[in-house]
Amino acid sequence: MHEMSLVRSLVAQIRPLIAANGGGTLRQVRVQVGPLSCVEPALLASAWDQSQDTGSLGLAVLEIEEVPLIARCRTCDAEFQPVQFRFHCPACGGTQTDAIWGDGVILHSIVLDDAEQGATA
Repeated sequence: MHEMSLVRSLVAQIRPLIAANGGGTLRQVRVQVGPLSCVEPALLASAWDQSQDTGSLGLAVLEIEEVPLIARCRTCDAEFQPVQFRFHCPACGGTQTDAIWGDGVILHSIVLDDAEQGATA
């Protein structure tokens, strides 16, 4: 399950963010997952829960936002959502396109409780 290695990667990104913001308790992590990321959101959530059992980051909640797939036509520069993963530009019919959104997993934000003040960052 490559979702577990993805969780380890997220943890590696989060730890320096916690330190850079003065510490505190991690309460929430929000990630954006696209359809071309090859990540199953339910499996990612399960892997996150398993990592929480090991105490790697406390009991932070993982919020997964599924984002749409967006492509851009190289011929006419139109942006569109491919239907059934068919990358045909609806504006000009071109097939030379690039995925510009929805092809990865992005750490969008974290929420920390400041241990001293009870504030949220």
